[in-house]
Amino acid sequence: MRVTQLDIAKAANVSQATVSRVLAGDERVETTMRDRVMNAIESHNYRPDARARSLRKKRAGLIGLAVQRPSGGLADDPFFTALVADIADALTDTEFRLTLEVISDHQDQVDVYDELLRSRRVDGMILVESELNDRRLHLLQEDQFPFVLIGNPGGQPVWSVDNDNIYAAQIATQHLVDMGYQRVALIAGRQGVTVSDDREEGYRRVMRAHECAPMVFHADFGAENARCAAAIALAEHRPDAFVVLDDFMAMGVINAVHRAGLRCPQDVGIVSFNDSRLCDLTTPGLSSVSLNLDRLVQKAVTCLLNLLDESPSNEPVREIVPCTLRVRGSSRLNHGGMA
Repeated sequence: MRVTQLDIAKAANVSQATVSRVLAGDERVETTMRDRVMNAIESHNYRPDARARSLRKKRAGLIGLAVQRPSGGLADDPFFTALVADIADALTDTEFRLTLEVISDHQDQVDVYDELLRSRRVDGMILVESELNDRRLHLLQEDQFPFVLIGNPGGQPVWSVDNDNIYAAQIATQHLVDMGYQRVALIAGRQGVTVSDDREEGYRRVMRAHECAPMVFHADFGAENARCAAAIALAEHRPDAFVVLDDFMAMGVINAVHRAGLRCPQDVGIVSFNDSRLCDLTTPGLSSVSLNLDRLVQKAVTCLLNLLDESPSNEPVREIVPCTLRVRGSSRLNHGGMA
């Protein structure tokens, strides 16, 4: 059962109004009463809901973004550096600033989110990298904490902004087919991460449509993990093209292709996702699906600010931002497509 302010008032032997004043930071509350209230809050593991905090308008002025990455992994990933920059830019003319929490591999994400809620260090959050049955969503919903997900909520009723990642993978895979590649493999991420699962579904739909056996290789995020997966694929299955989960992982796939003594795009074509700055730094340039990240972020920030300013009168909405394939040299081959 959820602990209420009334429970805290009874435990501290004070009025509920006194509890509200303590939570609001009223310095006129006597020290002994404040101490009793704070002790009761701690012993009962009480967390005031976000709607009540919003009504008091006592804000930290911070929007939180928490991402889980190994040490140094975030700085290497151009998608997330662009994501952070775009969110910060979108908040420039508001009363809020962005605070970033990097969660190490050995930490439980829910523990970090729970601490953020307890400490009241942030007024709202932007979530990324949703998973099936994502416990973070349940935690924030239970607390009535304002948040917006950039990603697929997996059917959960939360405010979200996303691309149609099934379609994104379909256009990437179909492009390779149209360019004449016969054995298209997929380097996917961890199973259970919705963006990876959605892109795998899109890839499989195209392969089924052409009556071709899918070749799917799962790898943790990162260039080195993708390189290892691609090396195994090339050695054991000899695909002539790869659809890769994102541009950073595609760097590892390109490396594996070169190490195998193969050429891109003549021997192996590659298409990835995010259309990051990496795409113009490779030779040949990397074909990639643009997710229109700036639009994703702007819509997510606008939605979150609206949630912070007023209680929504309607049910949560999932908004879809269109994506576009940017064709570069890594996939320009045409010697007759699949039947």
